Amino acid sequence: MKKSYILSASVMIMSLAAGAAYAQSTGTETVETVVVKGTRNVGILQKETGIKTKVTIDQTMISQASAGQTIADILNTVPGYNFTNNDPYGSSGGTITMRGISGDKVSLTFDGAQLNDAGNYAIYTNQLLEPELICKASVNTGATDIDSLTGSAIGGTVNFSTCKPNDKFGGVLKYTGGDWNFKNAFARVDSGKIGPWGTKAYIAYTDQSYSTWTREAIDDPKLTKQQANFLVHQDLFGNGSFVSLAGHYNKNRNIFYSAYSKAALFGTPTATSGYDWNGASLTSINPSDTGNLRGKSKWVFSDKLTLTVDPTYQYTMATGGSTTTMSETDATLCGSHYGTAGCGVDLNKNGTIASSQTSKLYQGNITNTNRFSITSSLIYDFAENQRVRLGASYENARTRQTGERVVLNADGSTPAVFGAKDKEYLAIIDNDGNVNQRRNRYSKAMVNVFSAEYIGGFLEEKLFATAAVRFQKMERDLNQYCYSKNDGTGSFSPYCSSEKATLVSTTPEGYKLVTLASKGTTLYVAPYSKDYSFDKTLFNAGLTYKVTPADQVYGNFSQAMSSPKTDNYYAIKINPTTLVATVSNPSPEVNNSFELGYRHTNNNLYATATIYYAKDKDRLVSAYDEALGQTIDTNVGDVVRTGFEAQASYKVLPNFSLNASYTYTNAEMQNDMPSSKAGATLPTKGKQLVETPKNMATFGMTYDFASQLHFNLNGKYVGERFSTYVNDDAAPEYTVWSGSLRYDFMPTRPGTYLQVNVVNLFDTKYLGSINNKQNTALGILRSDGTTEAAATPTFYAGAPRTFQVGVRTTF
Repeated sequence: MKKSYILSASVMIMSLAAGAAYAQSTGTETVETVVVKGTRNVGILQKETGIKTKVTIDQTMISQASAGQTIADILNTVPGYNFTNNDPYGSSGGTITMRGISGDKVSLTFDGAQLNDAGNYAIYTNQLLEPELICKASVNTGATDIDSLTGSAIGGTVNFSTCKPNDKFGGVLKYTGGDWNFKNAFARVDSGKIGPWGTKAYIAYTDQSYSTWTREAIDDPKLTKQQANFLVHQDLFGNGSFVSLAGHYNKNRNIFYSAYSKAALFGTPTATSGYDWNGASLTSINPSDTGNLRGKSKWVFSDKLTLTVDPTYQYTMATGGSTTTMSETDATLCGSHYGTAGCGVDLNKNGTIASSQTSKLYQGNITNTNRFSITSSLIYDFAENQRVRLGASYENARTRQTGERVVLNADGSTPAVFGAKDKEYLAIIDNDGNVNQRRNRYSKAMVNVFSAEYIGGFLEEKLFATAAVRFQKMERDLNQYCYSKNDGTGSFSPYCSSEKATLVSTTPEGYKLVTLASKGTTLYVAPYSKDYSFDKTLFNAGLTYKVTPADQVYGNFSQAMSSPKTDNYYAIKINPTTLVATVSNPSPEVNNSFELGYRHTNNNLYATATIYYAKDKDRLVSAYDEALGQTIDTNVGDVVRTGFEAQASYKVLPNFSLNASYTYTNAEMQNDMPSSKAGATLPTKGKQLVETPKNMATFGMTYDFASQLHFNLNGKYVGERFSTYVNDDAAPEYTVWSGSLRYDFMPTRPGTYLQVNVVNLFDTKYLGSINNKQNTALGILRSDGTTEAAATPTFYAGAPRTFQVGVRTTF
C-alpha cells in the first residue's frame, strides 16, 4: 500500500475487551475492592479511588497502538512515566523511567509475577505479553504493592493483566503489515465453558518479523518474535473461588541497533555514519528464550475469610555478547600446561597449533535463570468495611552466567546464538578438558516478604484509611568460578583459566590472592563463594476522603528498599597490605516518599493532580569509572525527588474526547559524587539526575466520525534529559505524535475491523534512550584539583515515521 494513501488516515482506536482481567496478585486485587469502588472509564482513563497515584488503561486503549508494540510503550501517556523505544515495533527493547527512578528500580509485574531480572533488576520490554491478550495495564508512579516480591523497587509499579477466557467458543484472527517489511500474525481460540464444571480456556500464538529501519553493512538484518500463550480457568463453589493456570513462551532473535554520539547522529551523513546508520555486524545479536507458568487461586471459606495463593515458575535463556581474536596458544587454552611446548588448541582445524595462528571467536554473556515464587494472602473481614490481610511471599531464582566461546563461521556469523551453551559440540576444550569461557559464575537470589495490612472505611464510606508493615529480606548466594583481577574488574572482566596459581595471601574472610603462570606478578582473587543478606522492616499508610460525591483527596506515605545488584558483589578488590576486601557499593538503597493528591469525577470529566516528595538514601547509579574504563554502579549519596503530576480526560461530545497530562520532576542530587579517581569527588550537588526530564506533557483526542469510523491522535513532549552527572550535556527536548484510524466492518460483530497506524507522524528526529551516561562530557575539575577526563555520551536514534495496516476479525 502506498504511503500517500495511508498518511491521510493518520491513526485510531477501540477494540473488543475479551473478558475481565486478572489484576496484580490475587491478594492485592481482593483487598483493593474495599477502597477501589465503582471504577469506570471517562474518556480514555479509568476512574481510580485508591490511596495511590495510579493510572489504568484497558483493551479499548491498548488496541489503538500499532500491532506488536510493547505494553511499556503503550503506557507512555501516563504522567510521571516515560518510555523510550529503540525501534518502531518494540522488539529491540527500551528504557523506562518514572519520577526520577530508572527501570531497574521500578517493579514490573505480569499478573502479579515479578519480571525484573533476578540479578540486575533490568526490565526487558521486548519479552512482554502480546498486547491483544492484555485486558488492563496500570502504573503506580509512587508506591509499590505491599505484597510485591520485588527486591529492587524503591518506587512505582507497572503491572499488566491477562484477559480471562471467554464464556463462549470463538476466537480472533489478525494480520498486520507495515514499513520495514513488518509482518505480524495473531490467532486466538477460546474453548468457551466446557465439561461438567464449566472449565474455560484459550490458546494464542503470535508470529512477527521485520527489518531494521537503519542502513547496515550487513544484508537485510531481521528482528523476529514468536510467542505462544494459554490460560485455563476454573470457577469453584459458586462463591468467587477459582483456580487458573496460564503459560507464556517468547522467542526473540534480534540484530540490535548501535548507539552513537550526537555529532555522529546529527552530523553530515556518510556511508558509515548519520541518523539512519547502524554499525551492526552479524554478531550484534541479543537472542532470548523466556517463558513462565502462572498459577492463581482464590479460596473463599466464608463471607469473612479468604485465602489467595499464586505460584509462578519463570525460565530465561538470553545473551548479548561480543567477539574476540585468540591465538591458538593462548594461556587460557593451555591451562595448567602453559609454558609447555606444543600446548594450545587447533582452532582453525588445519592440523597444526601455532601462536601465529589466530581465530575470531564469539563470546556471549549468557544468562540462564530458573525462578520459582509463591505469593499468598490471608484476608479477614472482621466488620463491614474493616479488613486485615496477612501476606507471605517467597522467591528463589537460580542464575547461571557463562560465556562459552565458539569459533565464528567463515562469513563472520556465530554458528549458534547461545554459543556452546546449548550446543556442546561447538565448545572449545582447553588442554585440561575444560570449556573455554569469558565468564563462569552461579548465584541464587532469595526474596522473602512478610506483610500485614489494615483497611478501614469510616464516616459512611467517605473516609478510608490503610496501614501496613512489610518485612523484606534479600539473600544472595554467589559463586565465582573464574579469577578476578584485583582491581574491581572481576564483575565484567573475569579471567577464566585453569593455569597454575601461586598463593600470595589469604584474607580473614577466606579470599585468596594469587599470581597466575601467564600473568607475572599481577594479583588475582581466586575463585570464591560468598553470601550476602539485607533485610528491613518497612511501613506504609494512606488515606482517602470523599469531599463531595465528585471530589476526593488522598495521601500516602511509603518506604521501600532496593538491594544491590549481583554484578556489584563480583567487583571485588582486596588491599594487599591490610587484606581488607571491598565490593562495589554493597549498601542497599532506602526510600521514604509522600504523596498528596486530588481527584474530580463527573459524567464528562475525570481529572487528577498530585504532588510528591521522596528521599532516596544511598542512591546507586551507573557511572563511568575512568580508571577501570567501564561503567559501574556508584553510590552517590542522597537524592531528593519532588514533583507534580496532573491528568485530565474530558468528553466534549458523546463522540469526541480530549485528554492531556503534565509532569514536573525535580530529581536533585544532595552530594558530590565519587569521581573515577579514588578519594576525589565531582561537583554534582544540586544537579539533576541523568535521563530525567524536568518537564513532560501528553496530548490526545478520540473522535468517532460515524458509528463505524474512529480516529485517535496522541502526542508526547519530553523535555531535556541530562546525559552526564555534572549536567554538562543533554539530549534535546522532543515531541512525537502517533495515531490510528479504524473502520468497523460489522458493528454487530465487535472486534472486526481495518486499522491504520502511524508512529512518529511528523518524522521527528530525536534521541531515544541514553546508552552511555558519563560523568562529564566536557571535562571538569575534581575536588582535589585534578581533571576528570571528558567522555562522550552515546544515544539511540528515535525511530522515524512508520506506517502499518492491519485487519482483524472475530468468530
